[in-house]
Parts: sequence; structure tokens; C-alpha cells
Amino acid sequence: MKFDSSWLIDLIDGEPDADRLTDQLTDCGFLVELREQGDGAEIWDIEVTTNRPDAMNHRGLAREAAVASGLGLRPLSVELSEGGDQTSDLATIEIADPAVCTRFAARVVRGVRQVPSPVWLQRRLVNSGVRPINAVVDVTNYILLELGQPLHAYDLDKIHGRTLVARRAVKGERLTTLDGEDRVLDETMAVIADGAGVVGLAGIMGGASSEINDGTVDVLLEAAHFDALSVRRTARRLGMHTEASHRFERGADPSMPPVAVDLAAAMMADLAGGTVCQGRIDVQPAPREERRMELSVERLSAFAGLEIAAERVVEIFSGLEFEPVRSGDTVTVTVPSFRIDIERTPDLYEEIIRHVGYDAVPSALPVLPTTPGRRNPNWELVDRARAAAVSAGLTEVLNWSFIDPEADELVAEQPLCPGDAVVLGNPLATTQAVMRRSLLPGLLSAAQSNLNQGEATLGFFEQGRVFSVAGGVPRENERLGIVLFGDIQDAVERFQWFKGVVEHVCRKVGLPPFEWVPGGGPWLEEGAGAVLTPAAGKPLGLAGVVSNALVERWDLKPGIAVAEIDLDQASEPALPRFEALPRYPAVVMDMTVEHGEDVGYAVLEESVRGLAGDRVESVSYVTRFVIPDGSGRVRTTQRLVYRHPERSLTQDEVNAEHMKLREGLAERLGVSFA
Repeated sequence: MKFDSSWLIDLIDGEPDADRLTDQLTDCGFLVELREQGDGAEIWDIEVTTNRPDAMNHRGLAREAAVASGLGLRPLSVELSEGGDQTSDLATIEIADPAVCTRFAARVVRGVRQVPSPVWLQRRLVNSGVRPINAVVDVTNYILLELGQPLHAYDLDKIHGRTLVARRAVKGERLTTLDGEDRVLDETMAVIADGAGVVGLAGIMGGASSEINDGTVDVLLEAAHFDALSVRRTARRLGMHTEASHRFERGADPSMPPVAVDLAAAMMADLAGGTVCQGRIDVQPAPREERRMELSVERLSAFAGLEIAAERVVEIFSGLEFEPVRSGDTVTVTVPSFRIDIERTPDLYEEIIRHVGYDAVPSALPVLPTTPGRRNPNWELVDRARAAAVSAGLTEVLNWSFIDPEADELVAEQPLCPGDAVVLGNPLATTQAVMRRSLLPGLLSAAQSNLNQGEATLGFFEQGRVFSVAGGVPRENERLGIVLFGDIQDAVERFQWFKGVVEHVCRKVGLPPFEWVPGGGPWLEEGAGAVLTPAAGKPLGLAGVVSNALVERWDLKPGIAVAEIDLDQASEPALPRFEALPRYPAVVMDMTVEHGEDVGYAVLEESVRGLAGDRVESVSYVTRFVIPDGSGRVRTTQRLVYRHPERSLTQDEVNAEHMKLREGLAERLGVSFA
């Protein structure tokens, strides 16, 4: 912000050196970024942070400069000469909505002349970045720049009913502001209105219908305190930024309106002629309560790391107008109405330390007791699960832990979701009102987003926690969710691909052996989904193709495969054991078994492994073919690897073992061989 240096120095009781004063202001938190020659004085460009609206004016900054330089601040004096009519007989002030306006003060000055301001005043305005207009308008800008209190001058004869009301706008009301723009208002905006309509945007800009012009004789001066949030919202909605809104948005002094309107009336009568009418109108629905705070000088010194004398504390607070009262180690202060940034005891510490000087604070680091950290027990499991999914070629995604209540109702029917949902008391949105009991809703939303962006294949996972309540006790469980979708047309091949990924991840994580038991509705399509069921205990998860109903709900493509796995049932995988590489060659035999569709591959493989002798090293799947004659017969090809650990097998030995296996399989399952 721009400040006139001579104006600042005039407000300080003494003769501070300008060079030293800029350094002192910088040291206490007001960085003087630029000094340049203005009209009759230097212009100082000073950084005033948004939490210090009290220093966004010459008197406020001079208060800080006076304390920093060890001098005093000249008192504010108002020499007001009243006469003529009573102000209350000429105008009426009303606050219709105390939520947007907490104080409203006004005075009337009659018989003013439209004359230029004196040169000294014009210079101070120009140096502060404000264009002079005439004595009446310049006085309001001058008070704003000196006290930080925005004012507005109305032509009294243009105020219908000679009444000003602070209220909210009615939706659809219009106002042509002083900049010539026609504004459409709504009910969220605070305005100043007269008997006919809106005459000003509260805390931002006045209206053109009541502006001061060459024919103005009687002036109605208004100074008010408006709610910062209301002014900020209105200014942003209308795309406006003014000197007044800049102050009100950050928090103006609620005690300043009567002082500012008195000083403005006195200056106006002095510079533009006229008479200040008797009495001031001051409406304040709820008087401000003073705030008192205490601090311990001993604790302040301990906090700062240096000894600060109680006398110095009292001296600084006195200069900052905190009215300190000392009683032993305790200093009690009254927080000034203009210091909206003071909320806690550390704020008081800051006031003292920045004027004592940050350079005086020792740079030694405090001695803090430390304890060795430890990893969360779940971290190792989580890391293992993520590594397993990545090793399967999947990409990790992250979703919110909150889901739509409608999706949660579907989740409730999952085999992995016992207990009740955790409903949020203050959700971010209605679609995020419930803590997730399953990872699948978030994963399907992610799948929808990717498909909408044109992705032809999907392969991603999410590792995260799910939340529920059982018997009044909240629970958290670690889960792993998987989504796969590709351009594989054959349903069997697509399922084999998906099944291989799921089993790879489960094996790497350390889950116990399980079977694929048909089920998983309503999330999985009937006949294309399974519950992962171990030999003992509760289900480990579910996996399969998303049901048609959910495909429609999430606007997905058919054929998307999903899985959700309960990681809490995993155990530490056994350490790998070294086995020497085989020294003798293997004999590979393919076997095509013809069987009914009711014989699953798991049953077939289990039977083969049970009947195979010691010479069969491994059994693996090759292909599956459904005979297209409507007979319900299937041909499954398996690959068997025969090997002897101590010598090479002959083909006759392998043939004999293979024939014996086929005979046993035909007897056990009633299959034939192609």
C-alpha cells in the first residue's frame, strides 16, 4: 500500500528520522518495499498483511511507527462547531438487518460549496494513489486514508424520504453505481436504501442517483460498520474492488464510525463552508463488548528465549493502545476494537516480540525429548498388497473414503460387509454422506471416468480401508480392490486372465488357499462371479464380472471384472526355499479331457493331481473348448510335466504312467479323452 511519508511523520509526536523509521517499520513486520519521490513528500510502498487492517491507514501505521521508534502518537482531536437544525430532524437512519450492519452513524452538513480541496490535502491524496475531485468528496477519502474508516457522502436532497436503511437487497433490484455500471442485485447482498430503492452497495460503492455534484448544497455523511464476509461475497460476485471494500473485507474498526463522521463533518465545514447540524445519529443494535486478556511476563520470556522486562511489556502495550494493567508477573490488557487479529495469548506474545526485535531472539534450537518411532503393524501388509498388485501389471488409484448412501445399500448385501454403515454428521456432499464399507463403489466410479475418457482397457487397483459399526463398536478393515477390462472377446479367456491376476495377488499377499464358489450377487453377474472361500473361516473376498444392473447404474461397458479381497486374513508368506535346478530332462505330455460343463476346472485339476504319481512334476491349464453341438460337453487341455529326480525317464515309462492316470480319471469323473 502507498503511504505519504510526511503525513505519517506528522502523526508521530517527535521528529523521527525517515531513513531509520523505514528500517524500524520493516523490523516490526511492515516491509517498506519501495521509496520514491512524490508530490512534496516521499511515497512509501509498504506491505501490510491481510490480518492487519488496523495498519491499512496512516494513523494505524503511525501508531506502529511511534512504538518502533520509541516516540508517541499524536492524539486524535475533533474540533466540531455545530449550529442550525437538529440532524435527527433532517434525516433518519435505520438498520434493518444487524447481521450485515452492526453500526450506522450519520451527520448533516448544510450550505456547502463545491470548491477544490487545498493543495496540501490534494498532495496527500495523490501520494496515496487517490485522485482529488472536490472538497466534499476529498474529505471522505482523506478520512478513509487517515483512519481506515470508509465514508460516503450523499446529496441530501436526492435521498427519498431523507431516510437511509441498511438491509439486504431484494432479488432483481438494480443499482447504477458511481462507476456508471448497472448492477443486478440478489438477496445475499447488503445495500443502503432510501424510501425509493437502493442508493449504495454497503461497504463497496455508492449509487449514481445520490452522488455529489456541482449543485449539491446539503450533504448527508454516512459511516458504518459492515460484516466482512458479506462485503467480500458481494464484491467478488459483482467483480468489484474498491478502497472501501478492501478495508471492510479484512475487518474494519466497529468503534470508528462516530469518530470518523464527526471528523469528516468538521473538515467539510472548514474546507467547503457550510454548517454542521446539531447532533449525530448513531445506531448500534448491540454495543460491542470489551475483551480482556492476560499474559505472564515469565512465560513470555520463556517463549521468546530471552529476558523481557515487565516495564518494557507495559510500555509496548501502552503505545499500541492496549491499556495494560500490571499486577506482579501478570499484565492484563484490553484488546482495542481495531485489533481484530488478537485472539489468543500467543498473539499478545507476538506484539511484544516484534517490537523488542526478532534479532534479539536467540537462534538456539529448543531441547525436545524424542522417542523412537515405529511402523504401524498394518504398513507391512499394505506394502505387500500394493507390491503384489503392481507386480501383476495393475496401476494404483485412490478414491474418497465416502460414498453415496444409495451405493451403500447395495454394498450391504455383499458377503464381506457385515455390520452397519457409518453415517457422517456433516458430509461434504449428499453423495458422500456414508463411510465406505466396500472399495467397489469407488472403483466402479473410477472405471466409468476412464471409459468416458476413451480408455479401451482398464487394469487398476486400490488398497484402502473400509469402515463399519458392529454392536456399537466402530471397525476398520484393510481391503484390496481390483478392476480389469480388456479387448479379449472370448469370455473364457477373459475369465482366465482375470482369475490368474486375482490368484497371483492373493498368493503374494499371503492369503490361505481358497476355492472359487459361485456367488457374489447382486454385485456379480449370476454364473460369472464367485466368492473366494477358504477351507475354514469366513470368505476372503469376491471376484467376477459386474452384474448388468450395476453396469447400467454406473453407465459402464459389459464385461468389466472386479474383485475385492479382505487383507486382514493374510499372514506372513513363508520364506522361499531353495531347490536345486533339475539335472535331468522333462517329458511334456498334453492331455485333452472331454467332460460335462458341470465339471469345473478346479475339480478336474484336483483329481489329476490326486491320481498323478510322483513322476508328475506339474499340471497346468492350456485351453478349453465348448463343443458347439448343444450336448453340453467341454474339452479341456492340460499340460503335464513328467520328470525323475535321479535319471532320465524313457518314453515307455511316461506312456505307462500317463495311461494309468487317464484310466483313473475316467473311472473317477466319467470323462473321455479326445
